[in-house]
Amino acid sequence: MSRTRLVFSVALLLFAVIFTFKHHLGFSVGDSLLLFVGISPYTTSYLSGVHITMYFGLGMLACGYYLTRKEIMCKFPLLAKTLWMGVLIIIFSYSYMTDKLMYVVKWEATGVNSLSYMQNDSSCTYDVSSNGQAFATCKLTLKNYSSSAVAAMIKPDLAESYHNQDDPLSNSLKSVQLQAESIQIKPRTTFTGKLEFSGVAKCPLEVSGNLKGIVLDVAVDGTDTIFDYDIP
Repeated sequence: MSRTRLVFSVALLLFAVIFTFKHHLGFSVGDSLLLFVGISPYTTSYLSGVHITMYFGLGMLACGYYLTRKEIMCKFPLLAKTLWMGVLIIIFSYSYMTDKLMYVVKWEATGVNSLSYMQNDSSCTYDVSSNGQAFATCKLTLKNYSSSAVAAMIKPDLAESYHNQDDPLSNSLKSVQLQAESIQIKPRTTFTGKLEFSGVAKCPLEVSGNLKGIVLDVAVDGTDTIFDYDIP
């Protein structure tokens, strides 16, 4: 058994899990890496087609598993035969483990730095009337990982959450100005709920609809942050 080959194979196996499967924010590191280098994680449109991340990740996972099993088979045959169970446990608990890790990493964080936003789990229904009145009801989930309570002012950005930028609806949503709403999140707790927002549209187009993966504007203690993880 070569120590170097064993370290490489275990590292490849763990990286494959991290690359492929969703962490505490609801998407994978692989999706973010592909987007960073300019490659869409899906072969066609938004969240449709073949998931390239999964194909790459499962390929690395198979290679890492095979190499690791091969390296430990001679000295640790029982461990090699039950390796698949350990891999499955890590895969199914990966999101849970990364979530719990954040409580340690952000224990002393303050303000907006203590928050994480579950963008993949968010959605808004909106209604823009011909007289310029605009309303939105949004389902949002934010987590406060710190040991201090956080008071935040939040509002959805409907235009940035809409992915077809070259049509009349996009122009109408860009003109919508919603008023921020306040929420209070206790230490080390999760806020999940529906919030209602109202505002005006400078270029009204009578329309209603539903959006997912909402880009969120969050202000805490005078610090304004846009939560947009550029999810696929």
